[in-house]
Amino acid sequence: MGLLETGRVFHSFDTLFSFANQDLAVAVSGGSDSMGLLLLLSEWCKVNNLNLRVVSVNHQLRQEARKECEFVAQVANGLGWTHQTLYWKSDGSRGNLSLKAREGRYRTMSEWCLRNGIDDVFLGHTLNDQAESVLMELKRKAGVDGLSAMPKTLRRFGVTWIRPILDYSRVEIQEYLRANKQEWIFDPSNEDCRRTRIQFRNLMPELEKVGITSESLARVASNLQKTRQVVQYIIREKAKEIVSVSEVGEYMLNGDYWELPEEIREKLLARIIQFLSGDHYRPRQSAVNNCLVRTRSVNSSTIGNFVVQKGNNNCVRIFGDSRKRTDTVDSNQLWNNRWRVSGVPDTGLRLGMLNTQGYKKLNLPINKEITHGALLASPALWTGDNDLVETIFNDFGTSAVFKDTKNKDAFLLFLEGN
Repeated sequence: MGLLETGRVFHSFDTLFSFANQDLAVAVSGGSDSMGLLLLLSEWCKVNNLNLRVVSVNHQLRQEARKECEFVAQVANGLGWTHQTLYWKSDGSRGNLSLKAREGRYRTMSEWCLRNGIDDVFLGHTLNDQAESVLMELKRKAGVDGLSAMPKTLRRFGVTWIRPILDYSRVEIQEYLRANKQEWIFDPSNEDCRRTRIQFRNLMPELEKVGITSESLARVASNLQKTRQVVQYIIREKAKEIVSVSEVGEYMLNGDYWELPEEIREKLLARIIQFLSGDHYRPRQSAVNNCLVRTRSVNSSTIGNFVVQKGNNNCVRIFGDSRKRTDTVDSNQLWNNRWRVSGVPDTGLRLGMLNTQGYKKLNLPINKEITHGALLASPALWTGDNDLVETIFNDFGTSAVFKDTKNKDAFLLFLEGN
């Protein structure tokens, strides 16, 4: 990477970083990609008088991890920057360990950033990573969202993740490291052919023979990111028009919902479910499609912990499944990842689901336009002895005020980044 190339990378840093904070972080494993990014960022931060914090995550899965983190710390300190090793440990549950480690790595780093007032983390993903991601998504039969692969910036877990070297190949980064006489760590897992990513990495030379290069695959991702932006815009605009939220938190989509193109219809429902559940990942497209087919044919279906019903005037109603119990919490805590209550004394009261037991004690007008299931899943205030103290309708005359943190305004804000 020559001088002109370095200038281009620095321009990318200038464009992607907000400069709202003097502190920023870079995630460094010790491999060539992240080490190259560390060296580039080090020079750029010194020119711009920024404070670079170097972070490594030890997943405690390999014995070599400790020495690798020590190596990164030594290089970072030599460049004049502080280094922090963070630790993540598997909970031992079944499932894709690589995926869980990746998720754990992001969560661990974001928690550290939030504690230290850092809003931006730079990641060393390259052109090769982008191309491999596209191939992996092709194998999954992904749509626009998946095939658009990795964006250069992403807001996640309260932190902005920045990938400024996505336009550069691993070979270019390694040439830059050699020119600067900087060593890097070779990770033996990069030769583990049991991993899907490595299988596609090894396949690339054959694909290049027929013109499918890393550059062309990355261009596909870039083109689809533009398409994805258009889809996201349409979803936001349609959400403003057809989505409303009842006082008990029931999401309602008017009858125009069924007139939307299938792609928009499915993605809008998927984003509502993702938002309400608090999950990072949206439900699978096949699950969303099956839910809508069933809702349209028999008027009701479930997806995750939610019920989807077709009501009067062809509207769609989405609410929590009251059959799936959620634990109560102290009255000063967030319940069900959504509801808060204020205006109550700290006397050991609990916030939880109204359910059938509480519903029997209400005196609601028969014509109240709330789905029965949504009413059962609504929040209520209880004593430790399971006596109902108050509901969202204030039927019991207390000063309790219930706040829905996932109202329509919050959903529209969520859509801005999703």
